[in-house]
Amino acid sequence: MRFLSIFALAALVALSSTTNLHAQGDEGFSRKVPSLTQGNERSRQESLIVMEVDLKPLRLIWVDTPNPETGQLEPKMYLYLCYRAINRPMATASVRETEPQNLTDPEPSPPYFIPEFTLVTEDTPEKRAVTDHVLPHVQEAINQKERRKFKNSITIVGPVPPATEEEPNDQNALYGVAIFPDIDPAVDRFTVYMSGFSNGYRTVEGPNGEPILERKTIKQEFWRPGDQFDPESPEFRFQGDPQWIYRPDAPLEE
Repeated sequence: MRFLSIFALAALVALSSTTNLHAQGDEGFSRKVPSLTQGNERSRQESLIVMEVDLKPLRLIWVDTPNPETGQLEPKMYLYLCYRAINRPMATASVRETEPQNLTDPEPSPPYFIPEFTLVTEDTPEKRAVTDHVLPHVQEAINQKERRKFKNSITIVGPVPPATEEEPNDQNALYGVAIFPDIDPAVDRFTVYMSGFSNGYRTVEGPNGEPILERKTIKQEFWRPGDQFDPESPEFRFQGDPQWIYRPDAPLEE
């Protein structure tokens, strides 16, 4: 009986440790954006990179911020999006796949990770686009809340890490956060566009016949339940699955 009790206790401790490791490894990244490509993309761009991206839900945080007119600290609301990006190996293009389409366009190089984020309001009379801001005092508050040192969109810039196969530790992962200020608290639906996670691009003919450069971009929609559910919800839910799309290179005006 004593042996069985010790064995059961050891099994319980092992199960608890495994559960804790799983929780630590997940860290709330509840949505994965797979590293997806098509044959014509790989054939027209030999140095194609498409990173795997894990996302946490879009969240809000209140941070004491100096009032520009009075200089006094006042609580201000910010939305933020935490992500983890990992470079995965690309499949080699088959000789049977589509021939290269961008023969006259040199491929962007060197492969640097330079993320850009644009949040677009969806339930307002006129859509409003807000770009990611680098705000150190907000970033510090987010890092304390999330218990990880996320980098902003400036400090995270650098060479794309070497491609790694999927492993439990993912030592080459990049952890970053995008911050969006001056958002109307009444808005409950957003679309976030994320570029820089792939160097994929293509040129298409614009309305006036001139070529337009489009970059491979992640699109993810978010929503928050209405007043009858939880008017103080600090977290926005994912709406639908993330999509890889091609989007014009010029950012929207804020």
